[in-house]
Amino acid sequence: MAGHSHRSTVKNGHKPFKSKHASKGALKNRYKGKVEKETSVQKPKKGTSKLERKNLAKQLRENKILHTSESRKLFEGTNGAEKIVTVIPLTEDINAEDIVNKLIVSGNITNEDDTPMIEGISVNSIRIPKFKSNLKFIIPDMNDFISILDAAKISDFVVFGLSGTSEVNPEFGEQIIRALELQGIGHVIGVVANLSNVHPKEKFQADVKQSLESYFKHFFPTQEKIYNLENSSDSLNAIRTLCQKFPKSITWRDSRGWLVADQLSHDSESGLLKIEGTVRGIGFNANKLVHIPGHGDFQIEKIEKLLRSDIEEIYSPNENQQTLDKLAPQEYEMEDFDEETYDYKNQETVRYDYNYFQNEQTLKPKLNLPEGTSDYQAKWFLEDDVVEGEYEGDDDDEEDEDEMENDNELDQEGMDIEYNEDDYGNDADDAKSELFAELSPEEEERQLALFREKEEEDREFPDEIELDPRDSGKERLHRYRGLKNLYNTVWDCDEYDPKAPEEWRRLLRISNFKATKNKILKTSIQEAQVVAGDKAIIYLRAPEYLSSKVNDVKEKPLILYGLLEHEQKLAVVNFSIQTWEDYSKPIPSKDNIIVQYGPRRQVIRPLFSSTSNTPNNVHKYERFLHQGVLSIATAIAPATFANAPAIFFKQTSEFPKKIELVGSGSFLNAEHQRVLAKRAIITGHPLKIHKNVVTIRYMFFNPDDIHFFKAVPLFTKSGRSGFIKESLGTHGYFKANFDGKITSQDTVAMSLYKRVWPRGSTMWNH
Repeated sequence: MAGHSHRSTVKNGHKPFKSKHASKGALKNRYKGKVEKETSVQKPKKGTSKLERKNLAKQLRENKILHTSESRKLFEGTNGAEKIVTVIPLTEDINAEDIVNKLIVSGNITNEDDTPMIEGISVNSIRIPKFKSNLKFIIPDMNDFISILDAAKISDFVVFGLSGTSEVNPEFGEQIIRALELQGIGHVIGVVANLSNVHPKEKFQADVKQSLESYFKHFFPTQEKIYNLENSSDSLNAIRTLCQKFPKSITWRDSRGWLVADQLSHDSESGLLKIEGTVRGIGFNANKLVHIPGHGDFQIEKIEKLLRSDIEEIYSPNENQQTLDKLAPQEYEMEDFDEETYDYKNQETVRYDYNYFQNEQTLKPKLNLPEGTSDYQAKWFLEDDVVEGEYEGDDDDEEDEDEMENDNELDQEGMDIEYNEDDYGNDADDAKSELFAELSPEEEERQLALFREKEEEDREFPDEIELDPRDSGKERLHRYRGLKNLYNTVWDCDEYDPKAPEEWRRLLRISNFKATKNKILKTSIQEAQVVAGDKAIIYLRAPEYLSSKVNDVKEKPLILYGLLEHEQKLAVVNFSIQTWEDYSKPIPSKDNIIVQYGPRRQVIRPLFSSTSNTPNNVHKYERFLHQGVLSIATAIAPATFANAPAIFFKQTSEFPKKIELVGSGSFLNAEHQRVLAKRAIITGHPLKIHKNVVTIRYMFFNPDDIHFFKAVPLFTKSGRSGFIKESLGTHGYFKANFDGKITSQDTVAMSLYKRVWPRGSTMWNH
């Protein structure tokens, strides 16, 4: 019986008794005071039957077919809207007029004398009877980059001309393609018109055509082929695509009303500018404003809806018509900010007092408009907190910043564009003047080298400055404050600051931008009086000189954009921005940049800041826009309520003037609560180390500065934190305590912050 063992009969291992109904005391001991949440009894979801699912799919399909058919009616028939086609040759040996004429000929349209139908830079409306479609061909000026962008903005199709004998220039052709992609582009078609120059026989042209298709697919992956216009079959397929394919919507453009002028005239008796065209987008309302790029915002006098050249209905504005005012009415008179001001809400005089080196600020009253405001003022309120105003450009302590950053070595006036304030081009006497100082190549190279040196220094030693032993740190850094933590401190966006814009409280303010945007877009669709597809004549209250400044609508397209509610008002706007991969020059903050967003182009002097998401909405100001880093650009400019991309340019001082693409991004919001804090780091070096007590030198150079900054915390590059204990001698030495031992190779630093305010902008007129 080797290996046998008896089982234990003492331990039976029965399971304990489980009672379904425990006593109150047992429950009390079990839960020990914890209270369970009552779960709501939900009925189990009943699965839908196969018949219900089929019925739902049928309803969705029918609704989609109905919506598509209604949209297609816009371009159907003899009086249907024209599909706008812009032709852009990407190489110099390709002719845009040749491409258009070959497309027209393939549609069985020719002149009696076989002469070209289209010549030169022009805008031409063509009827294609074979496909019962109307097309408007735009041939832009290829020497004007802005004209190319404007033409592509309002195009349903963009035809790119490729060459079989020459390559696309990256500095010209590829920049055009990238810029059009960034601003939003409809359907694209690639064509080649000179494959016969490669070889007369078509079978030997296949390799070149395949190479061009691969190149074109690199930029537009959905395009499988390009069309050879010398081949009658390919040319016919290209014009059929233009006539029968339904255009793709561009969100920011079709979220507002817009039209391309077919006729333009000025009525000398009434002083009105008369623009006739086909309405696109969501439509127009006589109470809303319109914008003409490069000329400004205008009010509508009336809108005539046409039906086969006869006036069907006339729409006139009422008492709710929007004004051109960029500022909220100022009904209260503010006292001298340096001393005190009057709080109308609490009916008392308030004195402002700030301690810049404490983590709290005393008395930050919020001034609202007084009770009993007029109906006119009530229009300036969005949500629960809207005020608006104009920004008067001030120096914003430029002298202090020049001293701190040693910018006096650079001649800023020689590199910047100067603009005079104007009323968005509505007054001939206020036209902008663009002043460029012609620099020698040697001076241009010297300034570029200095900028690159400063950018590299900012990248390696961000925000670090050195105090001059002969200067007083107390005077030089008097506007800075010490904070324990930038991202946890309470910072009032409406704090008193002598360098703040005078009209800061009158800028447009929106407490909930996303909700306001959705509400405005929904309301604009409901209030449209003439909608997409309607022929209309819009009468604008515009000065007579404007008609002479506007080019012939048969040579260059005149585009009229409808503005959504409140889009003429100035606000603190934020853009996301990232440098273009082929742009290597440094871009400092406050440098003049041309930004295109929605229908507008503004010259802004943006403040760059980090993209951090902080609980107090305080963000670190950045001195440069570094290559490959996404940043936020903040400026004072008109707001927009559409999801608009933003592209950024800089204008060169060359003659003729040219612009170059420097970056891209998108319009984020209009947010006045965003606080930008500029950091200055002053550093010192350990002289003697005794456990946690360290003697520091070269941070300050007199005892007064040490006592003034004594409350500001210290930190080291290795991560230790400490504070100033006492001053030593008269040369700026002091003792400091740290939370741990540091080494002699460590660097002691102090962070100081000051508020920087956004700069104003002007409309750019090229």
